[in-house]
Amino acid sequence: MKQDLFRKVSLDKLSSPEQLDKLITVTTPKAWLSLLAIGFILVAAVIWGIFGSIPTKINGQGILIKGGGIFNVVHSDTGQVTDIRVAAGDRVRAGDVVARIDQPELIIKINDEKTRLEQLKNLKNHNGSEGENLPAELYEFSDSLNQARSYLAIQEAEFQGNIKKAGISLEQARTRENNQRDRVEKLTQLLNAGAVSRDEYLQAEKDLELCQLDVRDATVALEQLTASYSANIEKDRNSLSLLEGELSTMITDSTEKIKRLQDQIDSSSSIVSQISGRVLEVKVNRGDVVQPGKSLVSLEREGKTVMLEVVMYVPAEDGKKIVPGMEAQVSPTTVKKEEHGYMLGKVVSVSEYPSTMQGMMLVLGNEELAARLAGQGAPLEVRINVIADEATVSGYKWSSSQGPPLKINSGTLCTGSVTVSEERPISMVIPILKKTLSL
Repeated sequence: MKQDLFRKVSLDKLSSPEQLDKLITVTTPKAWLSLLAIGFILVAAVIWGIFGSIPTKINGQGILIKGGGIFNVVHSDTGQVTDIRVAAGDRVRAGDVVARIDQPELIIKINDEKTRLEQLKNLKNHNGSEGENLPAELYEFSDSLNQARSYLAIQEAEFQGNIKKAGISLEQARTRENNQRDRVEKLTQLLNAGAVSRDEYLQAEKDLELCQLDVRDATVALEQLTASYSANIEKDRNSLSLLEGELSTMITDSTEKIKRLQDQIDSSSSIVSQISGRVLEVKVNRGDVVQPGKSLVSLEREGKTVMLEVVMYVPAEDGKKIVPGMEAQVSPTTVKKEEHGYMLGKVVSVSEYPSTMQGMMLVLGNEELAARLAGQGAPLEVRINVIADEATVSGYKWSSSQGPPLKINSGTLCTGSVTVSEERPISMVIPILKKTLSL
């Protein structure tokens, strides 16, 4: 009974503790499998380290937009918005009026110029109380013009009076000459008849010669007076003509200025889109006062041939490593990268200088978005063309075979990465080993 208390196996071990009659087990099959797996991993790691590659990527944030960027409709003058004719999402064509602006400053300028033109016309037509209510620029001119007109009128009146007197004197001399000639002819007949003495006849001839001399003197006096006054009058008329010519030029200039201002009002009051596209944002409200250069409406170009492009902003210290032609991967925020992968593209341009907020505003058309993409500093702008692929629903090539089952629209925010270099893993390990081993 006591022997039954111990198992047979235990008794056998006690009876032969050295078990020299059995083979020794060195390792198990599981251990061999583990060893082979470790060896395979090491060989694969060595091969990958020599022949594999690790890409270096620069990441950034951006937005997908239509090629050609965002177009801002701006206004060149100060004015108040009186009408807005579009809303976000509307389609407009080139030449469509998107808003109207009141131009109070231009209207004031036109009214002032019309008043000035009326004053100039009054000066030309001798109307009104000349010199009264004239601006300083016209007062001196008006005074000079009136003096020239008055002086010429006085000179002409004096000339006409003197000419008239000289003419009367000449006519009187001619009358006396004619009368004396008739008397001489009568005395000649009487002398032949013996009715008068020869002395009386000779005296009559002397008187005729004196009358003829008076006629010649009166004629010369009239001619000299006419020549003298003609020269003086011509000089005065030329002076007046210059002033009146200047006045006519001022009237012409004022008329043309009014027309230009009116054309400016007509053109600048109607804010016209220069391109066809879709309205992204209306940036003003009715009643707002806008300054020159203010963006009123932002548009994106539309058309079958207009492809999407990515405007991405990267830190300036990394952006200089990017050059045109490098491969890029773009992940729209509306697509899960884990399911559909990313869009493939190529870098087409990199800005030489960091972008300013104003420059980003011109491209993006939105101040808040520009501030968001700018981050903490002035980034570099990178333009990426995404590769087209008609076989996909989106129309663009993806890292997966088909990409997402949806269209990718402009205005979609995205993240992107550009592969700037690829290195063999071993080339990265060797410098670390050298540094560690102090080689």
